[in-house]
Amino acid sequence: MKTRSSDVQGANRGKRKAPEGDENGRGKRRSVQSDEQKKAPQIGDYGRGNKRLAPSNEQKKGKKILRGIRSCVSPRCSASSTHRPSFFWFEQDAWTYISRFLDGKSLVMLGATSKWFHKTVMEESIWRFACLRDLQVPRPFPVSSSWNKIYASAFDGSHSYLFHQKEKHIDWMRIGAFTLDSRMSLLTESLSGQLKVPRVQGTIEQMLQSTGSCIIKDIKSGIWIADLQLVRCPVCDLSTCDGTMQTLDTRHIELFLNEEYKDGSWDYNLIGSHKLQKDTSAACGAIFDLKHVKASASSGILHLKSWTGEPDDSQPKAFITTHAVAVHTRLQKNEGILVKYQTMKAGTDGDIVAIRISQQLL
Repeated sequence: MKTRSSDVQGANRGKRKAPEGDENGRGKRRSVQSDEQKKAPQIGDYGRGNKRLAPSNEQKKGKKILRGIRSCVSPRCSASSTHRPSFFWFEQDAWTYISRFLDGKSLVMLGATSKWFHKTVMEESIWRFACLRDLQVPRPFPVSSSWNKIYASAFDGSHSYLFHQKEKHIDWMRIGAFTLDSRMSLLTESLSGQLKVPRVQGTIEQMLQSTGSCIIKDIKSGIWIADLQLVRCPVCDLSTCDGTMQTLDTRHIELFLNEEYKDGSWDYNLIGSHKLQKDTSAACGAIFDLKHVKASASSGILHLKSWTGEPDDSQPKAFITTHAVAVHTRLQKNEGILVKYQTMKAGTDGDIVAIRISQQLL
């Protein structure tokens, strides 16, 4: 007799199979899962499916496997980037700005601390700024030398009589710096009253005799430095002579850097003189840029009472503007004064690079 599978299944319904016992007597319940349930991922506490990975042969044998080093793929972190603090001591722009507040001596001391600082403070822009600031000149002019050398020659305490005629020199003082940009200047010994500008057609001697002033051409434009010199009598060499001479000594800012000047190849030439054979109250001398003579005259340089001191003050006084310089010294009773005008050229046919106006009592 054949039995249908449905009958067998029906007969077995309602019957419960006893659990198999283990060696400790505890029962195990076998759970039967379908193929779909075995393949379905297990759901964790957070609702995400976790697939079970089949163990490798090494894991089955109980061996521990170490993974190799892997690179980070995050765009915020790369092997080429390095951590940098918010303040970096060696920021060149920051130290360039700080250098604007240092004088020449402090810049040299800072540059001596390390190679990096030496390279930073030797920038031309730093020394150009220091020159214009300390000389109080509003704008730079083209130069052929480095600005750090120009600064050194202007502020190392040197003057023209240190190079030549040392035995004649007594004392000096620095007046300041001014600019000549028109290549023509007015030289005068008269500052009282209205400034007289002579005609250019006449000779220098004719201009001096008629107005006490003269105009010179072919001057090297740029920044000029002015000093007031006191030297011994240039007429005699007697050690007992008490004669002195006052000199308004001006030069182009690069003059001391030329070897031709240092070795004496360039020298001063007398271009004119004027003798006043009467009692003179003061020894005066002034140099004006001819292009800016009106502006310089209105700046106060002709108002002697504003800068020459009291009537009994015999100390030398000086006045300097952007385009002019003047000196004034009150004199005791005298028999007159001799005024000399000298210039120095950069070679035979070169530009004028130095000007002197000297006053000596007769």
